[in-house]
Amino acid sequence: MVVTAFATRDVIGALREGNGIVPVQALIAMVAAGFAIFGLRSAEGAIGERTAQSYAADIRRTLFLHMTKMPTSAMARRRAGATALRYVGDLTAFKGWVARGLVRYISGAVTIPAAFLILYWLEPRLALAAAVPIGVVVITIFLLGQPLADAHATLRSKRARLAADMAERLPQGIALRRSGRVKTELRALDAKSEKIVRAAVWRAWLAETVRAMPDAAAGIAGALCLWVCLDLRLSVADAVAALTALALVVWPLRHLADARDRQKAFGVARAKLDATLSTPRMRSLKKANADPDAPAVALDGVRMPGSAPLNLTLQCGEMRRLSGPASCGKSRLLLTLAGFEAAPDEGMLKVFGSAPAASKSGRILYLGQYAPTLKGSLRREVTLGTGCDPEKAELRDVIKRAGLVDMTERLGGLNGQVSEGRRNLTSSERGRLFLARGLIARPDLALIDADEIGLKGEALAVLLDHFECLGAAVLIVTSDKAAQIRLGSPVRLQTTGNYSRADAA
Repeated sequence: MVVTAFATRDVIGALREGNGIVPVQALIAMVAAGFAIFGLRSAEGAIGERTAQSYAADIRRTLFLHMTKMPTSAMARRRAGATALRYVGDLTAFKGWVARGLVRYISGAVTIPAAFLILYWLEPRLALAAAVPIGVVVITIFLLGQPLADAHATLRSKRARLAADMAERLPQGIALRRSGRVKTELRALDAKSEKIVRAAVWRAWLAETVRAMPDAAAGIAGALCLWVCLDLRLSVADAVAALTALALVVWPLRHLADARDRQKAFGVARAKLDATLSTPRMRSLKKANADPDAPAVALDGVRMPGSAPLNLTLQCGEMRRLSGPASCGKSRLLLTLAGFEAAPDEGMLKVFGSAPAASKSGRILYLGQYAPTLKGSLRREVTLGTGCDPEKAELRDVIKRAGLVDMTERLGGLNGQVSEGRRNLTSSERGRLFLARGLIARPDLALIDADEIGLKGEALAVLLDHFECLGAAVLIVTSDKAAQIRLGSPVRLQTTGNYSRADAA
């Protein structure tokens, strides 16, 4: 910038003198400065983007690790659309701040003082004349930061609600149509969209007002500088150099305004991310070695939400049924024993002599509503959560025993794709998929929420036979009559009456 301004002054001076001498050095300096600015701006963009992508990757990793430690009940209370926004909308705000905001603050901190330094070298009063309008603009940009932040927060909140609503409704589109809800849902969608439009227009108006201020400041500063040049009778070359310096300062000023907008969007996203990362999570525990003398499950005075204290000792190789009235916490207890939920504060709960979360992968098998599922190959879906990677022949044998041959052929073999949420499987196929997982697994403790996943009759009997042959301990929730007779006297959960259905999630 400095070289460009003074080289421009030398060229204009040579033109004014009209002696035919070409200022070659000044022209070369202008070309070199142009290439230097080109290279530096390109590097600024590349470095900023690399830093932003690295920053977003770290946030994405931190967020994922945090959510893998959140209890199942806490995740169940979060709406899918709002959770997805953490990974899409908020990360865009984080990347925009680092790649296009923070780096522009840094470059503006260099270029704007450099422009004033040029004006000061030309004539101190030029710098003073330009400082007034540009200073007012810089102060205004920062004063408008809070209204910008409020506008970003309002728009983001409305978008999050709409995203959550649509994530809930879109998979049920045809069902809502057949229920006569289309007009009602469209009215609600239009009303929410209108609110988003108003919030977006207000935010855009504020942001563009901030971005447009440098142009107004440049016009005022240019007029003041020319007035100073006329008043002091400075040369035309000095006037052109001053205007060149002002032209160079408008670009970083625009960037400064844009950076302020991105900073406020970042602040709103950061607050939401901080709130997410501050939610309760389960402690990470070192994997413990098995205590050969410890029972598979030991409960002493454990009080699940809304239930009476429970005492239970389940020895290795023993199979028991968990019973109790509806919504008394049977599923919650299985999730807690599987390490999906934090242990209650009251009482003692141990699995193989330690906390459930300290058990090594593969020792505990959970088959229930919250068992993991991922879109992908049938092979992965069958083995997910079992801790085993069987050979193809063994896998085909298990699929045959589980009665999934027809499903496997329909999907196109072991590499056939299972849709997200197993949407391309029938309810009976989903139940038999859990049976296949159980037949593959070699756990020391099996926790089966059979009623929730539709395991009953012959399929459930085959699974219990398998665990009996393994010598695994089994704790199961089932209403299947044959299984009840086989499992004998149940472990019964008693309610206290102070219990909500949300606690059962």
